[in-house]
Amino acid sequence: MKKFFVLMLLALLLVVAVAGAFVYYYLQHDYVVFVESFDNGVLTVDSFRTEGTDQKFRVLCKYGEYLTVHINPSRSERGYYDLDRLTVNGENVTKEVSMLQYRTKVTRKMTINATFKPGEPTQDQEITTETLSLPAPSIDVTGDTPYLGSLGAYNLKDPSIIYDEESGNYYAFCSDNIVVHSKDLINWTGKTNFFKTVTTDDSTLALDFDQFDSVKAWAAEHGYEKDKRYSSATSNRTLLSPEIIRVGKTYYLYFAISKAEEANEAAIFCVATKHLEDAIKNKKWTEVGIVLSTCGYNAGMAPSAGEKKAESDHYDASYAVHPSVFRGADGSMYMAYGGTWGRAEVNGALYLLELDPQTGLLKENSTINAEGEKISTVHGVTRYHTGALIARPGSIPTLPKNEGCLIWGAEVVRRGDYYYLLMTYGTDECNCSVRVARSESPAGPYFDSLGHNVAKFETLSNRGQYQKGDILIAGYNFDRSNNGGVSYQNAGKASTASPSVIKTADGKWIMATHSQIYFKVEGELQVGVDAAEKAELNVDAKSAMEIRQIFWDDSGWPLAVPEAYDNETVKEKFTAKQMYGEWDVVIFDKEEGASLDTVACNHSQTVSILSNVAITKENIEKNAKIDKLYFAKRNSRSFEIKLNGETFVIYPVIAWDWELEKAALTFTGKGDRGSTVWGKKSFSDMMGLYTDTLYYLLDQADETLRPTYEAKIKKIEANPTQSAINTICTKLLKELQAQ
Repeated sequence: MKKFFVLMLLALLLVVAVAGAFVYYYLQHDYVVFVESFDNGVLTVDSFRTEGTDQKFRVLCKYGEYLTVHINPSRSERGYYDLDRLTVNGENVTKEVSMLQYRTKVTRKMTINATFKPGEPTQDQEITTETLSLPAPSIDVTGDTPYLGSLGAYNLKDPSIIYDEESGNYYAFCSDNIVVHSKDLINWTGKTNFFKTVTTDDSTLALDFDQFDSVKAWAAEHGYEKDKRYSSATSNRTLLSPEIIRVGKTYYLYFAISKAEEANEAAIFCVATKHLEDAIKNKKWTEVGIVLSTCGYNAGMAPSAGEKKAESDHYDASYAVHPSVFRGADGSMYMAYGGTWGRAEVNGALYLLELDPQTGLLKENSTINAEGEKISTVHGVTRYHTGALIARPGSIPTLPKNEGCLIWGAEVVRRGDYYYLLMTYGTDECNCSVRVARSESPAGPYFDSLGHNVAKFETLSNRGQYQKGDILIAGYNFDRSNNGGVSYQNAGKASTASPSVIKTADGKWIMATHSQIYFKVEGELQVGVDAAEKAELNVDAKSAMEIRQIFWDDSGWPLAVPEAYDNETVKEKFTAKQMYGEWDVVIFDKEEGASLDTVACNHSQTVSILSNVAITKENIEKNAKIDKLYFAKRNSRSFEIKLNGETFVIYPVIAWDWELEKAALTFTGKGDRGSTVWGKKSFSDMMGLYTDTLYYLLDQADETLRPTYEAKIKKIEANPTQSAINTICTKLLKELQAQ
């Protein structure tokens, strides 16, 4: 009996051992997965790869592990091919392929087959034309103004955009009494005046002051001559910075008139209509009245006590231009305004006043309106409140205007629990940038992402004055896609300014700005109509309106899409592999381009993004340490990258490349030092930086690796596909990191 139990125990142990071995074998044994590609295709499984006709290879995997198959229909030795069919164990899973990847669990006797069909060249893009499905824009150039769609509607300045449900049009009201319309925010046409005009003594059209009593009275009181020549340089007889807003069924249109050569002598007026298209067409508006007038100091006149204070505190003096009207969360209504004076050495400031939604004019007995100093309108006769100070430049008061930092062109947008103040820094002809700060209250205080109060004066160095506010957009040029050149035909721009933001019915946030267009004359970078004439370019391009989409990062800050708007949708999911490759990268550093006397152009640099690392020419030249260079995924919609010693969080966006005329992968993001970064994937001349990067990595590696990798580099140079370069760089980088 005892022997029987011993035998039973041994048998049981044997069964357990066999079962355990079977389970161990079943779960831990390396299963062979056969991966085959047919018809000149390219497949990648993790770090393994095959290409060519009727090729197959084996991948050793654990049971239950996830296996990712990368479908790469880029260039092979035999041409260009697209995926035709992908099967797993005979089952067609082609429809389950996402972003050229298929992910599945490993099972026994697993076989993956892919067939490819002839396709169009993808110029070695990691993301193909199937993924970049953004349609080419249809640009209407038959109108009375030469437009380039949302890339640049010429001769439009200080735009304010609104959607009119009655006509189905978007309207852009601009300085100089100009309005255009669009159905899609891309094609703009129908350029016309929205107010009546008169012909001056030199046959120039100017604003007709007689059409509104409040304008006529203010102009007479301030010494305007009846038929004085129209001049946008001095702002006489023209209309500045219109602002359009809808309250209920009423459209309120605000606009400014400035006698710029007389310091801050200016006023903001309001008119209204219930039928926007009709008011524009027939030049018929209901007059509401004057909202605000400023006149702090006039040369040769005895200033009042208030005017003396305004002069001594000139960097705080108000200027009634650039109104921005918005609604509060409780239905209240406000107007931000302000800018720089004319000839006076004043760097400007932004103020906030409360309006009455029932009238569109200043609200009586408002706490905000009662605060701040009062500045006389007409030499001490009528006085208006300046309102609450919400922003001023970080300028040193003793600096003259052209060495200080100017501020103007405000726009306030409410989103969620925050009010976002967009403001323009710089001079209109040279180096403007649009910056942003936010507050939980309409009246502030407004802080940037680094905690700077944009209304508080800080004793900073001359260059430190440029540190306030997060840059949303500034002058730029993607040098690689523009072949290093700049002209009115591409998207190189200077002095981006005067933002206007709306939210569309489908939830997109759209920003309109204007900018100066780059010209090169005898090798010198210039802007404006004079430069165009010198270069004998047949275009009168003083300012161009641009339309861009903005979206919101994980911390609730706005970011601008690097390319002009083409109805793109901001996607939420991107993989790290999609980011690998060469990029044309522009960094908006607030320390750069600080001089107000020269054209500011943020030129791009070439950046190579590989697995866990981002390498620039500067890194290579300085032989930087690999552990100080990195690229990593944060979540499904953002990545982290280090450039120029600053860490950026970046967000990919598929957009339309207006220079190369095709869809492209771009990114936009913010740095931990307050800089902004834009990137556009570059697909030409790929071996340049990549060859440098490979040899840079080899210099960091064990000397025994060099012969093997040099042989691989020579083979790749004969047929330099981006996929092959990515593979060898990634392998070498992993070997270095393992050392």
